[in-house]
Amino acid sequence: MRFQTKLMVFISLLVLVVTGLLGLSLRYMITSALYEEIGKRALTVANTLAVDAQVREALEQTDTTQLRARINEVVKPVQASSGSDFITIADRHLIRQWHVNPERIGQPMMDPLNNKVLQGQPSITQSTGSLGPSLRAKTAVYDKQGRAIGLVSVGFLMTDVVQNIRTYTYTWLWFMVGALMIGIVGSLVIARRVRHELHGLEPVEIGRLYQEKQAILESIGEGIIAVNSNGQVTLANPQAVRLLGLPPETSLYGYELRHLADTADQLADILIADIIEENPSKKPDQEQNVLNEEIEIQQRVVVVSRVPIKDRFGRRLGTVASLRDKTELLRMTRQLTEVKDYADVLRSQTHEYTNRLYLISGLIQLECYDEAVDFITQESEDYRMHRSVSSSLSADSIIASLLISKKKQALEQGVVLHSYIKGAFSTPSATLEWSLLATIAGNLLDNAMEAVITGSKSDGQVWFRLEEMTEAIIVQVADNGAGISEDIQEKLFVKGASTKAEAGHGYGLALVQEYTERMSGSIKIQERPGGGSIFEVHIPLNRTDTRSNNATGGYVHE
Repeated sequence: MRFQTKLMVFISLLVLVVTGLLGLSLRYMITSALYEEIGKRALTVANTLAVDAQVREALEQTDTTQLRARINEVVKPVQASSGSDFITIADRHLIRQWHVNPERIGQPMMDPLNNKVLQGQPSITQSTGSLGPSLRAKTAVYDKQGRAIGLVSVGFLMTDVVQNIRTYTYTWLWFMVGALMIGIVGSLVIARRVRHELHGLEPVEIGRLYQEKQAILESIGEGIIAVNSNGQVTLANPQAVRLLGLPPETSLYGYELRHLADTADQLADILIADIIEENPSKKPDQEQNVLNEEIEIQQRVVVVSRVPIKDRFGRRLGTVASLRDKTELLRMTRQLTEVKDYADVLRSQTHEYTNRLYLISGLIQLECYDEAVDFITQESEDYRMHRSVSSSLSADSIIASLLISKKKQALEQGVVLHSYIKGAFSTPSATLEWSLLATIAGNLLDNAMEAVITGSKSDGQVWFRLEEMTEAIIVQVADNGAGISEDIQEKLFVKGASTKAEAGHGYGLALVQEYTERMSGSIKIQERPGGGSIFEVHIPLNRTDTRSNNATGGYVHE
């Protein structure tokens, strides 16, 4: 059944039930009110007759003929004017002296309540008498001395009461029919309006779209955040919460970005600035679009792209933005660069070894056997050195590939790269990630070689040490360059800070610090005796999700 049909049926049933309950309540109130009103009217008529002097004098007569004649003169006009169905007057012995039915005159009244009435207790009751079910009121007639000398009973037949109630009921039924028709028409209008507002979607479809949206928001790697026209957050996926530096369980719904602790105002400016102050000079189809704008949040460089949210009338409802961590982009870019560099090294080695094979072939053809043997021996020694590096790092080939490419790079740049590797690298660790460790080593080696080349030393050297200790893995990179100046030390790990004028620098050491802290490690920086600097990274082993006492994160200058 369609939602529109369900809504119509539900509203119609609701109107029917409400009007029905209201009708029953009204019928009960009307019935009670009619009974009370007719009972009071009957008692008023009975009291009127009971205090009438002619009735009192007639009941004091001993001659029944005169008694009944005088009562008849009084009762008939009263009955006609009051509209009562019957009036009965009895003497002190409860013998009917007047009745609407002459055949009942002279017969005793059998109601057991009559004695209580003669004792001074008027009553209004619903009972069945000689004329059928009726609502009647009874009161006593007293002489001048206050003695009960008779009884007056005034009644209205229930057929008249029921007829009045039925009249009110029919009127109410017509009202219910009208209310039901109005409810059906109103439910049709409401159902069409709701369906229009829901873009023709059924509730099941809306629920499925919501679930799909939640799954999409949680699966994508970018942060997604949306705000309404008041600057309040209406949507934020877990990645956005992470990029804002908040705990994962934090719910941002309803918060204002500017009121979030430690959140950069730049993001709030990008998301809500144009909401507060529209720019009329922009075209409607191009206004307030921001693509790939860089801001800093929680010492992270975040790339923000933003588009406005508008309704079908073009009114601004809010803004939705995507947040990308530039450090992740840089990591991917660096990994791609390393792969490209490694491929270039392999291509260069292929070309180089082809030339060497030609050289060996030429030496053999010229019968220069000693020179050929010496050349082959030298090449074997170089191969053994590279092989030792690879075999030492059998636990992960990423570092081995990195060192081979860096040695080739250092050779091309005229820098001597020394490597020292020790350990089996087989200790399990919950936080150690070899890809992050390779990125750390690659950035430190790049900085060291750049420092040596910048220093214009003819004997530029770089030392690389990778060692597995009992509780940690140590990565140490040293160089004999110019060292680190004091003005650079304070902003060494700040994203974007660099001594180079070209754009795109200043992120290497920031990545080193971030990945080191991610693996619960620490960085130590010190001057190298004889010139240069030493970077030493400690990555603890056998770690859980808590930090060790020896790895505090951050960095230390010595």
